[in-house]
Amino acid sequence: MIQAEQSSPPSELSPGAQGILKIAEALFAEKGFDAVSLNQIAMHAQVSKANIFHHFKSKEALYLSVLKGACTRSAAALDVGKTRSTDNPLEQMEQFYLSHLQTILSESLSTQLIQRELMENSEQRGKQLAEEVFADTFSKVVSLVNRAKAKGMVREEIDPSLLAFLLLGSSGIFFEMRSVLKHLPDVHFAESPEDYSAAVIDILKNGFK
Repeated sequence: MIQAEQSSPPSELSPGAQGILKIAEALFAEKGFDAVSLNQIAMHAQVSKANIFHHFKSKEALYLSVLKGACTRSAAALDVGKTRSTDNPLEQMEQFYLSHLQTILSESLSTQLIQRELMENSEQRGKQLAEEVFADTFSKVVSLVNRAKAKGMVREEIDPSLLAFLLLGSSGIFFEMRSVLKHLPDVHFAESPEDYSAAVIDILKNGFK
């Protein structure tokens, strides 16, 4: 079980530490936390095990840094949405969703790592990941939904956390199922994240009649 430890934000790490993170991310995404040793990471990164400990206190601290880096790149989609030429929170939500979807598709290792962790974590690890890794991104999406509610663009009875979950979850499903979707009958959006994004937002905005 991962023990809570303070780890530096990936953007503040040295180039050497960033190189270790890149190798560790690939190995953790492929095999999972328990199946990867620090010796394996050191060998693939062409550094000593002592060098890893110079940058990270433990394997657990390294793993959390990898996960935080993955989530940071995914969460960057929120900032992209905010900087575009609109103050309309509903339009920002649409922009975020497409940007988030494109990000998780382009950052396939990060996405694979996060999905593996979500599938395999224990109750205790799930609590830690929720608090230390995923909470910030989720809270930003909830805040975006609340801004839309405040302007009367989302029905009052809609649970902001549920809508945020549906937005984040449906993009993850597209990533996980995209190789299957294109072979299913009558599926026309498998090769187009833009079409999928527009359709999901339309359904969420308008609901089922």
